[in-house]
Amino acid sequence: MYRLLRRQFIFPAATVLLGALSFSEVMAMEEILIEDDSGLEGEIAIDAGDEGGGQIIFDDELELDAGIDDPFAEAEVPDLGDSHASDGLASDIAFSIDDIRLEYGQQLREASKAEGEIYAKLALSLNWQPQPQWELQLAGRMDGYSQESQTDWSELRLDYGDSFVRYRGDGFRLTAGTQTVIWGRMDEVPLSDRVSTADLSRFVLDRLEDRRRSNPVLRLESNVGSGSLDLVWLYDFRPAELPDRDSIWYPIDQVSGRILGVDRADIAPGFVQAASIVEDEPDGDGGFGVRYTASPFFGDIGLTVAHTRRSTPYYRLLAPTTFRTEYPRSWTFGADTAIDAMGATWRGEVVYTSDNPVTLRNLSYTTTEGVEWGFGVELHPGDGDARVNLQLVGSNLIDPGAIFDRTEAYSLNGEIEIPLDRERWRVKLNFLAGLDMKDLYLNPEIAFLAWEPHEFYLGLHYFDGDEQTLGGFHEDHSSVNLGWRAQF
Repeated sequence: MYRLLRRQFIFPAATVLLGALSFSEVMAMEEILIEDDSGLEGEIAIDAGDEGGGQIIFDDELELDAGIDDPFAEAEVPDLGDSHASDGLASDIAFSIDDIRLEYGQQLREASKAEGEIYAKLALSLNWQPQPQWELQLAGRMDGYSQESQTDWSELRLDYGDSFVRYRGDGFRLTAGTQTVIWGRMDEVPLSDRVSTADLSRFVLDRLEDRRRSNPVLRLESNVGSGSLDLVWLYDFRPAELPDRDSIWYPIDQVSGRILGVDRADIAPGFVQAASIVEDEPDGDGGFGVRYTASPFFGDIGLTVAHTRRSTPYYRLLAPTTFRTEYPRSWTFGADTAIDAMGATWRGEVVYTSDNPVTLRNLSYTTTEGVEWGFGVELHPGDGDARVNLQLVGSNLIDPGAIFDRTEAYSLNGEIEIPLDRERWRVKLNFLAGLDMKDLYLNPEIAFLAWEPHEFYLGLHYFDGDEQTLGGFHEDHSSVNLGWRAQF
């Protein structure tokens, strides 16, 4: 085994992971998707069409926790028995290991500045409901990264998770603290996702829910008519989680002199190699967002209005040899829908944004308007267990002038998933293919699922493309990844 597997990283990580497993077995805890002890009665309407957040719409006398913090949680109808007859304090406390992972990735191309990577993750949470109306949760995570490259580096990061105080009233829910809120209709690229914080530490190697971080929010969810209103205030701005500057996933590669999204023919590699990078995080709040969802007779709809900072940084040329991160505020107006017809689910989403950062040909920084749109279909061929999800997504800047950035981009992305051997195995393929420029990402994966809650997987991450594309920037970073993950 190559020298990444050295004592200062592997031994501590293995000790933490095995210790967590042993503790979970002693506790013998079961996973609880949704827990409610309101003891109230009423009618339930489930809105499962919004991929950006499953919702349970309730009447004025019913209060449910629909797991909106996790937009991919399975919605279950809870037991509405008399929860006021508590069995004691311990029965209201739930400890869980939300995610535990260990993964090794071997780089495939000699041109890569890395030979291999190790990633480890442990996410824990403690939930307490002292009364039916009140809920408190504390959550944290630990991420370990190690990479053998031209400059070896290892790092251990500690971070908070969804930690909050929540109050349920008649037809509303108020949450204060930190949460992960993902809005939008499209899978993997939800266009209305304007209040979440992106996790760029591993680029696109993880699923969407794992590429988001919890951020400080004050959130009010309420019934309005036959739908639900979601109001979010980002009272303290949190920028995206960036990888280490020596990581192969950092948006600027100073070894080769490349900037993500910029052609090397426009900005010389030597200029980038000699430049300094200032990661400037603005103070103050991150803005606010409002989203309304409902299910009229023809399907599901969603409307989004937000005025927020984008969490992903834009690298602005501040001085002749300096790049500085910018997080501009932008107005967003979006609409989306999902309709079940002809044995499939059809989705559509369109978003207007007022201030998209760009760099003019004279090297000055400005912002311009833009539109993003997407159409998708999800189906189960032959009414079987296999699932096919296809999406066409595009983005267009409105009258941007002469700029270095791409003025338009079109791509086809999706996922094909097939369970095998009575769901003991799973084979899937995630992909993205550019239509206006060569841009390709392929992620085939096979996973062994029979030893629940453990999952063992082997996958390929393949990148290729033109200079200005994501696949082109990371074309030397294709890898084979072997890993294990679980939840308890």
